[in-house]
Amino acid sequence: MTPQEKMKAMKAKAAQAREPEPQTEIEIGGVSFKGGKIFVVLTVLSTLGGTAWGGFEFYNDYRNMKEQISSYVAPDLSGFQEQLSVMEATMRTLEQQVEDSRGYTRDIKNDIRKDIDRLEAIVEATEDRTKAVQTESFTAVRVMEKQVREMIDNAEDRFDNKRDALDLDTERKLKDLEERLNNTVQRALDNPLSN
Repeated sequence: MTPQEKMKAMKAKAAQAREPEPQTEIEIGGVSFKGGKIFVVLTVLSTLGGTAWGGFEFYNDYRNMKEQISSYVAPDLSGFQEQLSVMEATMRTLEQQVEDSRGYTRDIKNDIRKDIDRLEAIVEATEDRTKAVQTESFTAVRVMEKQVREMIDNAEDRFDNKRDALDLDTERKLKDLEERLNNTVQRALDNPLSN
């Protein structure tokens, strides 16, 4: 297909797309309806029909109930009265048992509460003692650390003093030895014949 033929085909499609499609038209009672209005009319008609049908069904149910109500005969309930009196006696017994159970449960609850309070007091006392022991331990450790540091410092001072004393003593002895040696050498030099 040539480019000109393609162009003509495209123009023909565009022209077809612009033309509106014919709308469906219905005439009812001399009034004509087109397009979307038809759906509105059909919706209104179906709603009216459904409402009428529901009304007829409701009226029919009403008539049937009216017949049943007028033909109703009350049943004999004397057997139920006996059963109800037995059930009432049973209920009174159960109520008494429930009340007894409530009292027992209340007593248990109070006993448990007292036990919990006592345990809490014991735990608090134990925590207080533990804290006191911990504080004493930390204090004792600090005192011991201080004493050990002081002992180390004292030992270092003693070692330093001993070292200094040894150094001084060694220096003094070396000076004495040096002086004696110098004196001996000087005497030997001063008097060459003494050897």
